[in-house]
Amino acid sequence: MSVTIAITGKGGVGKTTIAALMVQCLVRLGETPVLAVDADSNANLHEALGVSYDASIGGIREEALQHARDLVGVSKQEFLDLRVQEALVEQAGYDLIVMGRPEGPGCYCYANNVLRDVIQRLAGSYRHLVVDNEAGLEHLSRRTLLKVDTLCIVSDCSVRGIRTARRVAALVEEMGTPVAARGLIVNRVPEGVLPPVVRAEVEASGLPLLATVPADDSVAAMDAGGMAVGDIPADAPARQVVNALVAEMLRAAQGGRA
Repeated sequence: MSVTIAITGKGGVGKTTIAALMVQCLVRLGETPVLAVDADSNANLHEALGVSYDASIGGIREEALQHARDLVGVSKQEFLDLRVQEALVEQAGYDLIVMGRPEGPGCYCYANNVLRDVIQRLAGSYRHLVVDNEAGLEHLSRRTLLKVDTLCIVSDCSVRGIRTARRVAALVEEMGTPVAARGLIVNRVPEGVLPPVVRAEVEASGLPLLATVPADDSVAAMDAGGMAVGDIPADAPARQVVNALVAEMLRAAQGGRA
């Protein structure tokens, strides 16, 4: 059974970079195959991974609607299944599928339903799913993910950011989203040390602190230059912290299966 890691949080906190680093770490550890899911309508996980894509779930949905009358001898579901397989970006150790942005009003519900069906159909072929969610709880609220093994709520290193993460966790609880474990990742922490006021807010949140990812010049340079996480050195502090977190998640998952 596949293990699903979902990354969420407010916009601009570095969710996509962390998701891409997690994918790379899982591949390096041989925990393959991995399915990377860009569930953000404003797709950019492919850029962080250094790949391109030709089709998205949103685009496939539009295509199916436009050509529904032309599908002779092929059901809409068969057409979707075929196009989804073609939309998978296949890389060494992982595949990428992109949600994309559907056109027209009232399309997101259907596109989310398609994404949920796609993930459900594909999940059995992968050891791990890493899902980069858009800012907010759109996909969690619409139950796009039928289960989440670890929900990583990413925040910047600020009291306001931690409070936002706390609200995200509360909303997840209210929605009854099936989450086995959840925790907080504080990103871009100066020198890797939480200021006392931020640490106090983390403790008050009641969320387990999964990791404090230090502010890292190599990551900042990657973001500024539009480069991929592959350009981040192996010994970069941010990469090392994410690698350690992934290793801990794997140990916890193996313990749960024992």
